[in-house]
Amino acid sequence: MVEEKEIADPEKNQISHSEDDDDNRESWDRKIDFILSCVGYAVGFGNLWRFPYLCYDNGGGAFLIPYLIFLFICGIPMIAMEMSIGQCFRSGPTTAYKKICPLFGGRIGYAQLLSTFLSGINYVVIFAWVLFFVIASFISPLPWTTCGNSWNTNSCFVRNGSETNMSGTSPSQEFFNARVLGLSPSPAQFGHVRWELALLLLLAWTIIYFCVFKGIKWSGKVVYFTATFPYVVLIILFFRGVTLPGAGKGINFYLRVDVDKLRLAGTWARAGTQIFYSLCTAFGPMITFASYNKRSNNVLRDATCISLINCATSFFAGFVVFSVIGYMSEQQGLPVSSVVSQGPGLVFMVYPAGLATLPGANFWSIIFFMMLITLGIDSEMGGIEAMTTGIIDVWPKYSRHKELLSLAFCIVTYLLGLTCVTTGGFYIFTLINWYSAEIGLFMTALVEIIAVAYIYGGNRFARTIARCTKKSVWIHWKICWYFLTPVMIFVVVLLTCIFYSPVVYGNNLPFPWWGEFIGWIMTGSILACIITPGIFEFFRMDGPYKEVSLTDVHVFYFE
Repeated sequence: MVEEKEIADPEKNQISHSEDDDDNRESWDRKIDFILSCVGYAVGFGNLWRFPYLCYDNGGGAFLIPYLIFLFICGIPMIAMEMSIGQCFRSGPTTAYKKICPLFGGRIGYAQLLSTFLSGINYVVIFAWVLFFVIASFISPLPWTTCGNSWNTNSCFVRNGSETNMSGTSPSQEFFNARVLGLSPSPAQFGHVRWELALLLLLAWTIIYFCVFKGIKWSGKVVYFTATFPYVVLIILFFRGVTLPGAGKGINFYLRVDVDKLRLAGTWARAGTQIFYSLCTAFGPMITFASYNKRSNNVLRDATCISLINCATSFFAGFVVFSVIGYMSEQQGLPVSSVVSQGPGLVFMVYPAGLATLPGANFWSIIFFMMLITLGIDSEMGGIEAMTTGIIDVWPKYSRHKELLSLAFCIVTYLLGLTCVTTGGFYIFTLINWYSAEIGLFMTALVEIIAVAYIYGGNRFARTIARCTKKSVWIHWKICWYFLTPVMIFVVVLLTCIFYSPVVYGNNLPFPWWGEFIGWIMTGSILACIITPGIFEFFRMDGPYKEVSLTDVHVFYFE
C-alpha cells in the first residue's frame, strides 16, 4: 500500500518552482489585459441571441432562479477551478491535466481543444455573415427593408400595423436566407461555395490572425478596444431602445414571472446548459489565459468577477433586445411572441429589421454589426491562443514558430469553414452547432472535476492554490468541487440525455440519417479523446503507479 507521504510529495515538486522558472513562461503585461481577454472571450454572440430568448421562453424573471443557482454552485466553481489549474501549474490544458491526473495523460485538455476547434469553425462563419451585413449597412435604403429585389420571392411583404395578411415572409428573412446564405431547400442539396461569403470568411480569418499572431503581448492590447466597444454600443442601444414606443411591453414580456415553468425539468436543463455556454466552461481558453498569470495572482477573486460580469452582460443584453422587439410589436400590431426569435434569426432578421425603422437606420445598423465583429474577434482569439499554447506546451521547440502555428490553425479552420458557406452550408453549420458541444462538453466537464476533486484531491488542490496565491481557500469552494458541482453537472448530463432530440432544420424537419451520423461522430470524437487513451494508459501503467492513481481517491478525500 502506498503511504500518504509518498503521494503528497509530487505536489511540492510540481508547484515549488523558482522565480526564474516562473518567468520562463510569457506573462501578461498588466492584470487588466488578462481580465479583458477573459471577459472578451466569454462574452459572445450567445449573450445577445441565446440568453434573452431562453429567459423569456422559460418563465421570464423566474428563469433567473435556476440560472443563478447553476451560476453559483456550478459555473463560478468550474471557472475558478479551471483558472486555478492554469495559473498554479503555469500550463495550458494539454499539459496541466497530465500533471493533475496521469491516468488521462492530458487527454481532458485535448477533448476541450477539440470542442474549441469545432466551435471555431462555426464562430467565424457567423463573423463572415456579420461582415456581409456591415457592408450592406452602407446601402440606403437598407436592403433587408424592401421587397422587389432580385432575391425576393412573391411571398415577400412589408408589414405595418394595418396589414391583415399574416402569411408570407419579411424582407429581412428573405435577405438573410436568400441573399446572404443562398439557402438550398434541403440538406441533401449541398450546392456550390458562395464566393462572396468565402471571401468574407477569408477576411474574417485574416483579421483574427493579425489580432492574435504575436501572442498575448499583442492580443492583450487588442482587447482594450474589442472587449470594451461592445459595452459602449450596448449602452447606446439600451438608451435608444427604452425611449421607443412599445419598449415597456417588450421588457415586461422579457421579465414576466411564470413560476409554473420552474416545475419543468427542461427549464433547469436549459439554465445549466446556458451557464456552460455563457462562461465557456470546459473549452480550454480560460485555463490558457490563466496560465500566463503570475502564480501569486488572486485567481479565485478574478474568476468570480469575470463570471459575474459575463452573466450581468447577458441579463443587460435582454433589455437591449426586448426593448426593440416591443417597439416592433407596437409598429406591426402583433403580439411580442409573434415577433421574437432565437439564434441567428434574432440578430440577422428580427433586430436589424427593428433598427431599420429608426431615423438614421444606417448608423444604427453599422454600430450594431460592428459590435458583433468585436464580439467575434475576442471569442476566436481565445480559441486560437488555446490551441497554439496546447501544442507549444507539449512540444516547446515550436515556441519559436508560434506565428506559423497560428497561421496553420487559421488556414485549416478556414478550409473546413468553406463547407458552411455553400448554398447548403447553413445545414452543416446547424449540425456543428448542435453536436460540437452539448453532451461531449458536459461529459468533459464531469471528468474534469472528478479528476481534480477525487483523483488529484480537492483538499490537495485547495492547498496548492493557497500556497501559490498566499491566500486561504474558503471551505465553500471545496464543498462545491467535492459535492455540489459534480452533482449539478451530472444532473445537466442526465437531463440533456432525457430531453435529447435529433437535430432539425426549417419547420422542425429532421435531417437525413447522415446528419445524425456526422453529428454523433463529432460528439464521439470528443469523448474518445478522454476514454480511449485513459483505458490504454490504465492498463499500460506498472503496479505502483496504478496503485497511486487509485488510492489518491481515498487518501485525499479523507485527509
